[in-house]
Amino acid sequence: MFFRKKRYFVCSVCGYDYLPGPLYINGTPDVSLICACCGFQPGYDDEELGYTLESYREEWIQKGAKWFREKEKPKQWNLKKQLKNINIR
Repeated sequence: MFFRKKRYFVCSVCGYDYLPGPLYINGTPDVSLICACCGFQPGYDDEELGYTLESYREEWIQKGAKWFREKEKPKQWNLKKQLKNINIR
């Protein structure tokens, strides 16, 4: 018996690499998805509130990069390492 490895996606805002699905599918926001790390919700934070991915990230970091769902935060979490997932050094 073979088991498929669960596929995860990377948040375009914060680089969190355990999203259960992509933020956007063919350019359409998955409004049911909220990043457990930065709290970004596509279709709401961008289209309703007017954030770009970059402006949301900048504000999130300026406010201390607090986790949206603290209980899901890895024990050895490192923001700089996570941001490398989206090529931000």
